[in-house]
Amino acid sequence: MEKRFVYLDYNSTTPVANEVVESMLNVISTGNPSSPHWFGREAREYLDSSREKIAQILKVNTHEIIFTSGSTEGNNTVIKGIAFYEIKKNRTPYIISTKVEHSSVIRPLEFVREIGGKVELLDVDKYGIPDIDQLLKILKKNTKPSLISVIHVNNETGVISPLEEIAKIAKEYGILIHTDITQSIGKMRIDLSNVDFATFSGHKIYGPKGIGVLYAKLGSPLEPLIHGGKQEDGLRAGTQNVPGAVGIAKALELCSINEDLERLKKLQYRFEEEIKKTYNVKINGHPKLRLPTTSNITFFGIEGETLLINLDLEGIAVSTGSACLAESKTPSHVLIAMGLTPEEAKSSIRFSFGRYTSEEDISYTIDKLSNIIKRISPRKTHN
Repeated sequence: MEKRFVYLDYNSTTPVANEVVESMLNVISTGNPSSPHWFGREAREYLDSSREKIAQILKVNTHEIIFTSGSTEGNNTVIKGIAFYEIKKNRTPYIISTKVEHSSVIRPLEFVREIGGKVELLDVDKYGIPDIDQLLKILKKNTKPSLISVIHVNNETGVISPLEEIAKIAKEYGILIHTDITQSIGKMRIDLSNVDFATFSGHKIYGPKGIGVLYAKLGSPLEPLIHGGKQEDGLRAGTQNVPGAVGIAKALELCSINEDLERLKKLQYRFEEEIKKTYNVKINGHPKLRLPTTSNITFFGIEGETLLINLDLEGIAVSTGSACLAESKTPSHVLIAMGLTPEEAKSSIRFSFGRYTSEEDISYTIDKLSNIIKRISPRKTHN
């Protein structure tokens, strides 16, 4: 089979759609949207129209859309912003989250602990679903949490968290709730009516890198992470990235009209079934509550890094987990929380699919993966 280049790392970043590039090129030379003259007003019009478009798609108020540099900044803003707000009120920050969050949530939570706050992380079952009973037990204590933060769709496994149920519980107890919707936005229905904060990035939805959105419900308490000017309703100082705002708005618009999940579901099913025939593997994540964009697979007895390198040599781009932790040699905290051993976690590969993944890509990957496994496997027999 002739060598081809296959991209199966959509959860890390998506190729920028041509329509997005074109929309950004039209505004790449705009002025500072805070300037009062005609050049600044032109930029302000582009910025405002992008904000309005996003708010309309998400069915929220325009003033609830805050532009950021991406989900990492957004997650840091919410978690640290709530902690700083509590400290200013002479209260101890208290945040509940889960053990399978993205590192841009886990690390800020560690920071909250470092400055004297309290953090509790919910356990998950073998599928990666947070323990609701544990949450309820925690909430029945006398101390009221400042915030609950839960990822909507896990970036490593594609598992869908019970966000609606958790949000309902949070509201019953009068607790603020934040959700990272980076991996679910544009792929499934999202209702933000019961959450106070939500975050996502442009480069996960075929938009540009360096731009993101923080949804902050009007009236929600939040200290800004970046101080300076009064941009973004005072929640994010600094000259706004107008081309990025235009690009992420266009990308979100394209996602809302390009539903591709049924096609991807068929591709994922075929891929996983064929891989099961090739070697002794385990599909990580819930069999039903999982988006068809992600297949996290443990190849027992094979080092994931070795498999990744060999796939790369064949032109196939995949990852061993979150791109943000690619340089870390520690096993995935997500897979460990789901009950995998460190060795099993290090033997796992994430294949993630998207708009441009084709049947030919899947066939090529299955063929090359089979050959690679036969070559590098320490075992003499295969399933």
